[in-house]
Amino acid sequence: MTPDILAYDLEGEAEGIPLMLIHPLGADGRFWEAARLHFGSGVRTIACDLRGAGRSPAATAPVTLERSVEDVEALRTHLGIDRMVVIGCAVGAMVAALYAARHPGRTAGLVMANPGIRISQAAGADLAERARKVRQEGMRALLPQAIDNAFVGCTDEASRRRHEERFLSYDPEGYAWAALGMQDADLTAALGRIRCPTLLVPGGMDRLFPPSVHVREIAERVSGAALVEFEDGAHFIPYQQPQRFAATVSDFLDRSGLRKR
Repeated sequence: MTPDILAYDLEGEAEGIPLMLIHPLGADGRFWEAARLHFGSGVRTIACDLRGAGRSPAATAPVTLERSVEDVEALRTHLGIDRMVVIGCAVGAMVAALYAARHPGRTAGLVMANPGIRISQAAGADLAERARKVRQEGMRALLPQAIDNAFVGCTDEASRRRHEERFLSYDPEGYAWAALGMQDADLTAALGRIRCPTLLVPGGMDRLFPPSVHVREIAERVSGAALVEFEDGAHFIPYQQPQRFAATVSDFLDRSGLRKR
């Protein structure tokens, strides 16, 4: 891997529309494994590991939205991609949205799964406490709450266990820098600059980014944004309901004329 370029995995058709997949906090590019199986033809997926996660360069400072956007843009340039659809979940969706706002000429479409517009003061304090805990006690110090909050109403125990195992393998220092980087994240000023076709996929059971708090304001600020709510969706829709999520994205790509046939 080229130094300081995010680690990534490519799948799909070489001439397909590129889909840049951006994982949430506490995960890595493997988050998208199941969803990638169901996007259909005419796409090429790039699942990256954000800085400090997975196989990517280590984090040595807070990994802010701005830092992640710079990293994603460097990866796009490295891969020689002209325009792409950026797809993110939760914190990854915030990265995707800021990327779309800052690089409109490179963004063909945007999908925000479990979308959030800002990190509240209380949530920022919680992130700081998480960073302190993992540095002192390791990732297990955040269990079971970190998993329980993300899997509200989910009955797939194998999927939950797999995520928990990967969560526990996360580098505590990388997680701490990622958490600290998101403490005061806020998309309010950026959303009005998004001009590409946009899809919002909130989860009705999402405790961390509840639709009633975030989605209406995002939809008001992003002109023409489409909304498909998963009423039974928890905080990690693409991971917990991969086939249904991929079908929703596929329909969006087709309706927006983004898929290459």
